[in-house]
Formats: sequence, C-alpha cells, structure tokens
Amino acid sequence: MKMSALLLGLLVFGIFALLTFVLPTALSGDVPAALTAASSVGRAAPDFVGITDWIQTDPLSIAKLRGKVVIVHFWTNGCINCQHNYPHYREWAKEFAGKDVVIVGVHTPEFDWEADVKRIRDQAKSNNLTFPIAVDTDGETWRAWHNKYWPAIYVVDKKGNIRFDWSGELTSGGNKGNAIVRQKVNELLREAP
Repeated sequence: MKMSALLLGLLVFGIFALLTFVLPTALSGDVPAALTAASSVGRAAPDFVGITDWIQTDPLSIAKLRGKVVIVHFWTNGCINCQHNYPHYREWAKEFAGKDVVIVGVHTPEFDWEADVKRIRDQAKSNNLTFPIAVDTDGETWRAWHNKYWPAIYVVDKKGNIRFDWSGELTSGGNKGNAIVRQKVNELLREAP
C-alpha cells in the first residue's frame, strides 16, 4: 500500500513538473540557450551541406567566411517564433554593415509547404530580410549543426569556431538574447583573425 502511494505521488509530481516547466517552454519556442550550449560552443562550425538553393548570394562556405564573424540562424518562414526575430536580424544587418560580419539564414522547413523556394524569396523580400539565405530543404545542414530548434542562432568566430548559441526568441519573456548576441559579435570583432 505504501509503495503504491509513493509511486502515485512520484507520477503526479512528474506530470506536474512536465506541465509546469517543460511543456510551456517547448510550446513557446523559448528554449534557453543553455540547453544547446554544451553541444555546440567551442567546436568547429560545420559547413553548409546539402543546400538546394542560395538566395541573395552565391554559394557560401564556412571556409570562405574565415576572417569574418558569422551569425548563422536557423529559421523557417511558417514559424511565428522565427518571425518575431526578424526585427533583430534587420537591426544586425544595419549595425554590422561595413564590418567583417556576415549573417546567413539557413531556412530548414518544418512542413512541406515551407520548402517552396518562391515562398522563401517572397517572405524574405516582404520582410526586408536582405542577408544570404541557404535553402536547406532536406535538413542536411540542420543535422550537421546538430540543431534542434527554430529559431536558433550560432555566432562563429573568425577562425570558424562556434563561440555562442541561442535557441528561441531573442527578447520574448524578458530574454536578453538580442543584446547578448550583439555583445558577442562585437567581442569577436575585436579578436585577431
């Protein structure tokens, strides 16, 4: 009897924890950067692989971008959390224009209808997203980067190493992701190549 009560109590606690802490975070898209930091920060940035199309640029590679700070962000055009980050991407494009910073959007669709390249081009144009976009239709770059969330942002140093990452909206719920990313980029700009 005591064992049954203990097991029931543990089950109720587990369900409570899931509903209170895990599920709301997962549904909101606001996954703390700390959840992905251990798996990516400090390792060499993988290349852009399996890209089916490049928008607003000729094909890029991490090797071609050496000597520059690179902001890689994974997004898809049907994701509302991704759309909430668009103003920050536009700000970064203006703030870092003329500096050794390249923003690359990796568009990895979650649903088939998001994979349409014309739709991606139209969404980029209508939202004034002027940075290079790698169309990752089959998710090969997503998997190479061990990415798990939309949106996700990686900051790569001039030597091609991932130095910071962030998953989720940059400023939702009081997050200071936008300020932190900008600070990291400026720190990396000051480092020697």
